[in-house]
Amino acid sequence: MIGLKWKNSACALTLALAPVAFGATMFSMHDSFMGPGTFFGPGKIKDVGIFDVKIQNIGFSSGLNYVTPFVNNGPAEPNICGEKEIRMAPTGFLSDGVTPINENVNACAFTLNNGRVLVAVVDGGPHQGEQVAVTLKENGEFSMIMTMDFAIDLGVGKAGIIHLPFYGTTGEVIVPHSLQTQMGLEGGIDMAGSLKPGDKLRGRLGDFNQDGLLDGAIVVAGNIPLDSIFMPGAPYALIRYFETDIPVDGLMIGRLPGDRPEKGKEPPPLTARLPNGTEAAHPISQAKPPTVAAVRKD
Repeated sequence: MIGLKWKNSACALTLALAPVAFGATMFSMHDSFMGPGTFFGPGKIKDVGIFDVKIQNIGFSSGLNYVTPFVNNGPAEPNICGEKEIRMAPTGFLSDGVTPINENVNACAFTLNNGRVLVAVVDGGPHQGEQVAVTLKENGEFSMIMTMDFAIDLGVGKAGIIHLPFYGTTGEVIVPHSLQTQMGLEGGIDMAGSLKPGDKLRGRLGDFNQDGLLDGAIVVAGNIPLDSIFMPGAPYALIRYFETDIPVDGLMIGRLPGDRPEKGKEPPPLTARLPNGTEAAHPISQAKPPTVAAVRKD
């Protein structure tokens, strides 16, 4: 059980793990309470609805700290939704033929710049194919941080694979300038769809559809790497709404987008209970947020 308690404007966090046997599930689908969310950019690319995803076999190390373990069995079932939608015969790998997909993160195809591309959490990076989430205190509020090695595969082999270090939060992110502008170079595209540098996206964590289960929104802002063949250096952002089968008491960690509590009023407490039988994962380290340079504040 995880409990968050506020007292005299100070927050105390207590964590305890219940006995468990099977994994929890997180999902973000078009038929979910708020839909899957929105992807902004990169650069001049128009805003689009983000792809559906179902994350399964989540294992908890403690409270709301969890790992989605890496699983890949090649072309055999189960294969992720995106492979089935795009390819005649799934392989379990990106189009370079060597980068394996974490098939516990069942992501569907992503429509980007009027084309359908494969997206996946992949092995070969610092997370070794796993998706990691921790609960941290940021700016006086608790939020969930989610990190993974994420890739967009344009389907043309190694040159068309865009590796994006993924740092998501239920807190707040700021849209950055292009990498070119940050380095004092010309030619950068300083926009992420309808968003401009300095714009903020705010996530949330709680039970907003009041079904007794944890849900919320993860937000991300970053840049396409300079070595990408597609929109190099351009900023992008996203908001990903999600639901889970994790029972929860209380209302909210963090704030609704645009919401400001009354002066002196503390957020209500939240307690999350692990689903009966949720398998505990190995201990995980606390991820640190990346630095964002040269942002313009409104």
